[in-house]
Amino acid sequence: MAKLDWYIRAGLKLRHLQMLVALDDLRNQGKVAAFMNVTQPALSKAMAELQTGLGHQVFERTGRGLRPTAYGEGLIKHARRVLQDLSDAGEELHALATGTSRKLRVGALPASASWLVPKALALFKEASPRSSIAVRESTMDVLLNELRLGNLDMIVGTLPTRQMGTDLEETALFDDATALITKTRHPLAVSAKAPTWEQVAQYPWVLPPHDSLLRQPLIAAFFAYGVEPPTNFVESLSLNVTLNYIQSSSAIASLPASLARKYAALGALAILPLKLPRLVRPVGLIWLKHYSLTDSDRIFVSCIEEAAQDLAAGG
Repeated sequence: MAKLDWYIRAGLKLRHLQMLVALDDLRNQGKVAAFMNVTQPALSKAMAELQTGLGHQVFERTGRGLRPTAYGEGLIKHARRVLQDLSDAGEELHALATGTSRKLRVGALPASASWLVPKALALFKEASPRSSIAVRESTMDVLLNELRLGNLDMIVGTLPTRQMGTDLEETALFDDATALITKTRHPLAVSAKAPTWEQVAQYPWVLPPHDSLLRQPLIAAFFAYGVEPPTNFVESLSLNVTLNYIQSSSAIASLPASLARKYAALGALAILPLKLPRLVRPVGLIWLKHYSLTDSDRIFVSCIEEAAQDLAAGG
C-alpha cells in the first residue's frame, strides 16, 4: 500500500494520465500513439511503466480492442478530473491575464436548449459581454456524468422525478406541463371535436427513449385512461427530428408545453387539446454540492431565472 501511495504521489506523470484517457476514448494503441505523436513502442513502454508502478493491470485486450480493468476505470475517472482541473487552471490564469472570466460550462436538455437557454444566453452576453460560456446539449444521464467528471458547471432542464445522488443540488425555475403536438393540418388538429386517448393511440408517434425522463410518465398516462400505448412509433429526443417527422407524417409527439406554445405561435405545429395533468414537471438547475459559484455563474443563474419567468408566462 505504501509503495502504491508513493507511486501515485511521486511516480505518476501527466503523460500517464493523458495516455489513460486517450486509451479509454480510442481503445486502440495505434490510434493513441498517433494522437499523442509517439511511436507504439514508446506507448507500450509507458504503459508497462505505469502498470509496474501501480502493481495492477489497467487495460486488458478483448476481441473489440482494449478495455479498462476495474483498477483502470478507477484511475481513469480521476485522470479525467485532474486533466480538467489543469485545463480550468489554464483558463483562469488566461482570464486573469486578459481581464476576462473563466469559461462557464452549461449542460442542457434538448427542450431547454431550444428556447430557455438561448434566451438566457442573450441576456447573459448583454450583462457580461466579455464572459465566455459553452453549452453542451445531451440527455440527463450523459450530462450528469459530465457534471460529476468536472466537465460541466451546471445543468439546465427538466428535473428528474427521483433523487439522482446526495452529491447534487437543484433548484426549480418553473413548472412545465407536457403538450401533444402534430402538424397544423393533422386530422385531429382541424377537427371541431377534442380528440380522445383512443384516437391519439391509433396514430404513429414520436416517443422519448426509454431512458428519458418523460417516457414512463407518458406511457403511464395511456394506461391511466384505459388505453394501450401506441405500437407504431419512433424514438427520439431530437427536436429537429421530431418537428420534421411530424410535418412529413401523421405522427403525434410530446413537447414541454412552454416550447410547444412557442412553435405553435410561429405556425410550425398544432397543439392537441388533450390534458396531460400527470406530466407536469419542474424545469430547473442542477449542480454539485461542493461547487462554488463564480461571479459569471451568478450572472448566468440570474439570466436563466429571468428567461424562465418569461417562458413560463408565454413571452
